[in-house]
Amino acid sequence: MSAGKSGISSKIVLTPVQLANNYIVVSFLPELGAKMNSLKSVRSGREFLYRLPDRPYRRAAYGASFAAYDTSGFDECCPTIAECIYTGHGFAGRKMPDHGDLWSSSWDYWAGDRGLFFETQGKSLPYRFRKSVRLEDNVAILAYEIENTGSGEFAFLWSAHPLLAVEASCRIVLPGEVSRLFVEWSRGERLGKFGDSCDWPIASCKDGERVDLSRLRPASAATADKLFASRFQHGECALCYPQTNEAIAFHFNPHDVPYLGIWISQGGWPSPERGHFTVGLEPCTGYPDSLREAIHRGSCDVLRPKQKKKWALRIEIQSGDASFAAR
Repeated sequence: MSAGKSGISSKIVLTPVQLANNYIVVSFLPELGAKMNSLKSVRSGREFLYRLPDRPYRRAAYGASFAAYDTSGFDECCPTIAECIYTGHGFAGRKMPDHGDLWSSSWDYWAGDRGLFFETQGKSLPYRFRKSVRLEDNVAILAYEIENTGSGEFAFLWSAHPLLAVEASCRIVLPGEVSRLFVEWSRGERLGKFGDSCDWPIASCKDGERVDLSRLRPASAATADKLFASRFQHGECALCYPQTNEAIAFHFNPHDVPYLGIWISQGGWPSPERGHFTVGLEPCTGYPDSLREAIHRGSCDVLRPKQKKKWALRIEIQSGDASFAAR
């Protein structure tokens, strides 16, 4: 497979690149932020990633609104998720684009003996971002590296952004130690406003209703919530599919990736009239969505000049319930 680059036209000739073994098949779109656009089980044929049937792939201009383009699949978010103005030393006043730099960039890529390799240059801050992917049986292993290529330090956060295909019977599994979640956003403030917290898994809504957030309701529920869990000992989470006795689990080192974003859209975003039905389990190096707010809270990484940081994410396709559910 040869290296690939694309131009700046909004009309894209997509060049998907794929890895496959006897257990799973994964596909990426280097021209669209190295988005993982498919993750399938060979055994069952299940597609685990959410796809919008009415949203064709288009190239986004840098700084565009993420919601105006294809929001499905698994994108990378860095150095922010929410659009904001950088407030740290050296780069104060710079605009950090919606969902970061990476999703709207075309990446270089190549294939090697141990898998696929992707690389791109940051735009809002001076950094190189690298991702490699390999398969080991029923596990896709994503290894990441960010390198400060400038002469000054800067703060950043990275978040995985995998939106998963779901059914009303699906169940979200978090480590047993998680009992409270930070509220980033909740439609109608049903779980509270920004900065509040709610119980997990049984939460109290502002109307007094008690809901089990771990069990998905139908898309007609018209709810949408972005929550965060943090500082746990076991870096793992999963989405279970009882109808086919399958699960997709995410494993990460909480020392390197100490936070987990949880996006639950049961038909409530972007609006109840055209709401998405999906769950995002999003390991991340900082919180909340705004880098500006993360800097204020001291809840993000800082990269010194020429420094590199590395971390990894293991995505496991399981038969049966999530294996760590009993912890």
